[in-house]
Amino acid sequence: MAAMTNTLRHLPLILLAAASAVTVASCTRREAAPSALPIAKSSVAPPSPLVAAAMKAKQLDASNAPREATHEPAPPASPCLETANGRDPPLPDLLDQAGRDFDKGRYEDALECAREASRVDGQSVAAHHFRGAALSELGHIEEARTAYARALALDPDDPEVLRSVADLYVRRLGSRDDLELALAYVHRALPRAMKGKDHALQKELFLLQAMALDDLGRPAEALAASSRSVELDPSDREARREKGVALFELCHFDQSRAELSRLAAEEPDAWAEHYLGLIAERAEDDVAAAAHFARAQSLDSEAFKPTAQASSSFFGKVVQEEIAKLPPDIRTGLARSQFQVEDLPEVSDLVATDPPLSPGILGLFRPPAEGAAEGVKPAILLYRRNLARAAHNDEELRREVRDTLMHEVGHLNGEDDEQLRDRGL
Repeated sequence: MAAMTNTLRHLPLILLAAASAVTVASCTRREAAPSALPIAKSSVAPPSPLVAAAMKAKQLDASNAPREATHEPAPPASPCLETANGRDPPLPDLLDQAGRDFDKGRYEDALECAREASRVDGQSVAAHHFRGAALSELGHIEEARTAYARALALDPDDPEVLRSVADLYVRRLGSRDDLELALAYVHRALPRAMKGKDHALQKELFLLQAMALDDLGRPAEALAASSRSVELDPSDREARREKGVALFELCHFDQSRAELSRLAAEEPDAWAEHYLGLIAERAEDDVAAAAHFARAQSLDSEAFKPTAQASSSFFGKVVQEEIAKLPPDIRTGLARSQFQVEDLPEVSDLVATDPPLSPGILGLFRPPAEGAAEGVKPAILLYRRNLARAAHNDEELRREVRDTLMHEVGHLNGEDDEQLRDRGL
């Protein structure tokens, strides 16, 4: 939800504390809905704002990338610290310098200091932690994972390393498996963070937990986690934003609007504006919605690129053309349903499941109600505004419509969301 992330923003302080210690001592799947409940195509709402921003980072596996035949080796890196006698600098000094470089955004320099520190002492958790953090900031995701794995092999329950690894899986990666792994890392880190009464670390862990839970479609748990984070630091904007988004996903629109409006009033906030636009749209206040969406785009044009324009008539034409292209078995499935196009999902459909479906769903399969008369058809619905928001041009809109139709007919044929995900739907 936030382009708004200063990823690993507390890492320098945490690792400098680790360096001082050296001086002294040297990311549950949702159950398939019962047959009488609606089943939806995944949400068009963007991933957690914090995740969305971090996903802009270039993901490069430098360790496994094939080398070109003409590849020239890099020149030797400048030493992290100069020493008068040519000997390796002491480990604490290397870690301290890595922390200073990291804090100033000099990630290449921080990485070199961390590499030197790990050469001086391959058993240094802090050295591998710094290396992972710098690699993550530089976009070398696979190498970062390896560095973090080295750190956790030395101390599997180090809460700061676990927090950084969870951060990597939530903000930089974000697949379902990544998010489940992040939750496991947070679960391991929290007991030691609480035992040490480290409120700053606890706040970060609860925030990461909320982000992962929101993106996994578990908004009630995300609300509880984000509320804990806000309790620990009421001024933290990321935690407050995540709480507002969880409220939106739970269909508590008035509470979400109140939370996000306070954020936007305090200082410009693209993601708060975006969600306020979604809430205004649901209230049929198109003027306010357009103003919020325009402010979101002006504040973060990368996260909020122009979307497909789809009037009701044009969208209906696209739907009919895409239906005509579907395989015969999919068209037969549609013929067995009541097929409808609506602007947005009804709240009654969203809250028919526990937890509620996201207001950003693209489509819905609604089976006949329990006790319905024989012959009542199930319903398949497409949501015009959400589908248009999921696409940036007409070609993408057509693909989203086609995939959503196939997804909902898959539910009609008895497939659950996991099976459909495995098929790319």
